[in-house]
Amino acid sequence: MNKKIDNNNNYCFVYVTVKNNEQAKLISSVAIKNKLCACANIFPNVHSIFEWEGKIEINNETILILKTIDKKFEELKNFIEEKHTYDTPCIVKIDISDGNQKFLNWIGNSLE
Repeated sequence: MNKKIDNNNNYCFVYVTVKNNEQAKLISSVAIKNKLCACANIFPNVHSIFEWEGKIEINNETILILKTIDKKFEELKNFIEEKHTYDTPCIVKIDISDGNQKFLNWIGNSLE
């Protein structure tokens, strides 16, 4: 099941910060079920320090990295925004098209 890579696909990670593990698991499992991403990595209990509305905030968050393709990104981003609890969620697309071809094939095949 190692099909040839689709050179028309651009592969990406989608980096997201969420409030907690429960939200990360919900977003990940539904996104995978709906073929919006192939896989998710969850990094719990990171410390985030930022300025929000004039105040320095120090919060625990969870990082979510979703593996997908460019043509799924907009739908995935819209889904995350719909399910996210933050007013201004961090959702960033990072190109990985120069990655391991077997891994990229797996992402593409998982999203068919």
